[in-house]
Amino acid sequence: MTSIAAHLDPGWQRWADPEWMEHWKPRTFPLAGGTTEVVEMGEGPPLLLLPPLPGYKEAWIACAPRLAARFRVITFDLRASFDERPAWDAMVDDVVEVAREFARGPALVVGHSLGGALAMRYARQHSGAVEGLVLSSTFRRVTTSWRGLLPRFVEQPAVLGTLRLMPEAAGVRLARALARRRRWVFDAACDEGVCGLVVRGVRTIPMEVVLGRLRLAFQHEFTAAAELRLPTLVVWGEHDTPFAKLEGEALARAIPGAARAVSPGRGHLHPLSGPGWLAETILQWAYTLVP
Repeated sequence: MTSIAAHLDPGWQRWADPEWMEHWKPRTFPLAGGTTEVVEMGEGPPLLLLPPLPGYKEAWIACAPRLAARFRVITFDLRASFDERPAWDAMVDDVVEVAREFARGPALVVGHSLGGALAMRYARQHSGAVEGLVLSSTFRRVTTSWRGLLPRFVEQPAVLGTLRLMPEAAGVRLARALARRRRWVFDAACDEGVCGLVVRGVRTIPMEVVLGRLRLAFQHEFTAAAELRLPTLVVWGEHDTPFAKLEGEALARAIPGAARAVSPGRGHLHPLSGPGWLAETILQWAYTLVP
């Protein structure tokens, strides 16, 4: 069977921190129409990590081992191939299949950015399978404030195009320079490993996958936040995008009883640039749910 999931080119491993790789053992798992790769690590109650755009599980590679100190952590590459147009229902069905096989009971579900949108949809349709939600830098719908016009429509295309076309080592140097200035999604804690992983992804992701993910993001309009009667933690970075911060505040207000936390000094990549803080924050919050 062929892969139907987003898959990060293995060349990213040249930039990887050795600690990231110690327990990172992907294995093939069948889904409708093909296969994905799943990583499972740790012992304890299940915790499911849903990755952001473009859907690479490696977005959680720095955070997963820390969470695995107390949880059985599961993450996987999100579907990138669909029968017709990209569809949220197919992605929710994939979460159901992965959770059935690996979680084997109610799980804490953590989603970052696009993964958070998927987590909300999954939780609404399958609330009995969700112990609690962590929504990281995610959104109810895609909007653009006047403050976000320049970053979204000028800076982002320019950065993506430049990183995609220039040699990889030069791209990593550029990414680190952007990080020092807290530009685009980077923050000052984005080291060479984080920048290398991101640059490799930008350089190798097929454009049809990018366009499909963007189509999904713009289709997403979650007006049922008040119906999420589940323990929820909403998280974003102190230097996150204006859009992510506004949406984080809105979600925290809309979801009954939601807690909130802000990753100090970090931006939109905080699961990679601030994994220690994020994991500890999730663990402390989760202890009240799963002692």
